[in-house]
Parts: sequence; C-alpha cells; structure tokens
Amino acid sequence: MSSERNYKKLKQWLESGPTIQELKSKAKDLGLKVKRMMKKREVIKLFEKYLKSLEKLEEMENKSLNSLPSSSSKSSQEEQKPPKESIPEIPQTYEKDKLVLMPVNPTWLHVYWDFSQNTKEIIKNLPKGTRFVLRIYDVTFIQFNGNNAHRTFEILINLEHQKNYYFNVPMPNADYLAELGFVTKDGRFMPLLRSNVCRTPSNSPSQSTRERWLDIRKKRKVVTPSDGPVIKEVERIAGSVFKLEREISKSLSGHSLDWQLVSFFRSGRGI
Repeated sequence: MSSERNYKKLKQWLESGPTIQELKSKAKDLGLKVKRMMKKREVIKLFEKYLKSLEKLEEMENKSLNSLPSSSSKSSQEEQKPPKESIPEIPQTYEKDKLVLMPVNPTWLHVYWDFSQNTKEIIKNLPKGTRFVLRIYDVTFIQFNGNNAHRTFEILINLEHQKNYYFNVPMPNADYLAELGFVTKDGRFMPLLRSNVCRTPSNSPSQSTRERWLDIRKKRKVVTPSDGPVIKEVERIAGSVFKLEREISKSLSGHSLDWQLVSFFRSGRGI
C-alpha cells in the first residue's frame, strides 16, 4: 500500500540523520508548516506527528481493504485530498433601501444605491416608460426641506443597468444631498430614496487661524488661537541703500530732507 511504503521510507530517512536544511526542505515538500527560526528537534517533532497520521491512514486502509477490497485505493486517495474551500460570492443586492453619497475630490461625487423588496415592487408596478431621475442638491448651510436648495443637478438613469453614478459639481467645500426617484406624467418628481449629506473637500489651504493639538496623556483635543507664522524680520545687509537712507533721515531730523538724494538711492543706480 502507498501509505505503508511512504511511512517506511520516511522513517528510514529520518533514522539516517539528515541535516536541518534537509529536514526543512523535505517538510516543505510534504506540505508541513515550517517556521524560519525552528530548531532541528522542533522540525523532527513535526515529522513524528506526520508519521502518526500516516499510521492512522494505514489502519484505515486496512479496514477498508477488509470491507471493500475493490475500492480501497480510491477511498485512500480521496481521504488524502483536503476538501476544497468554497469562495463566497459578493451578493448583487442586500435587499435594503440605501442611497449613499461620497466625496471623490473637491469637484466630484460618487453615489450608489440598493433597494429593498418593497421598493422593487413599487418600481415594478410603475407604468412602462417611467423616467427615473437622480438628483443632487447643494444644501450648504441650510436645513433642506425638499425645495430650498441653492442649486440642483439631475440625470436620467437606467435602473436595470446602473447601480452607481459619478457627478461633477462646481463648488468645493460645500454640502450636497442626493435623491433617487421618478417623474410622473404631469412632470412632478417623486423621490424614492434620500441620501446622507456629503461635504466636498476644499481645494485651497484652510483660512482657519486656530491650532489643534492632541494631548496624548489626557486623550483630549486642545484648540487654541494661533499666534501666526513665526517669520523673522527681513535682515538688512550692512551698507545697503535702505539702511543708508534711514541714517540720512536720522541725521537730518529737524532739517529739510533732500528728497532728490533719497530718490537717487531708491533708484538703484548705486552709491
């Protein structure tokens, strides 16, 4: 039997005193898990466990030979093969009403949706040719009531072939909200789902002058007014025209200043 032959060969090979490199290489060939820092005695223990499993397999083969001699080889091969793991597929729908609006960058939004079974029934019972519309509202600094948005963007969609959409919006650092619905025969928009409020990021440096600090020991945030950037005053080079002009102003304090001389220095024509 194959398992018996493998058991004897492996036991004879272990008794021959192989090196740790040979042990690790053989263990990898047999599919045993060998760690990089394992010592020789630890690798030998792995082989001992493997030999015990071969002994059990041999006993099972003997039992199967006594009961079903014609199918012994097939059953032993099937027992040696590990069961294949089935990879679950991502479901096409979660059967929940959901309309999610997400920022992509300062001028782009991404929206995706899903329907519950009840909403699907409503859509199915609508008249043929019903137009489905996805609307984006600019709701920056307002409490949206359905009609007071600063501006509105909309697009016709095909619910059979679309489950998400990308919108281009003109205003960064603004709040947006989405609605998915249909248009009635008399031109009224009837929303089915409403999304979360989403803010697009700014496309320029922040105008805030506050400093935000995190106290790691007390685990709290600290916000303080900023003293502004620490910038040194412009250094004056010794002998520069501007320094000389200041010295002239001091020396002529209380006297009329020759502005022609000052303008000469300012002209940059040299001294």
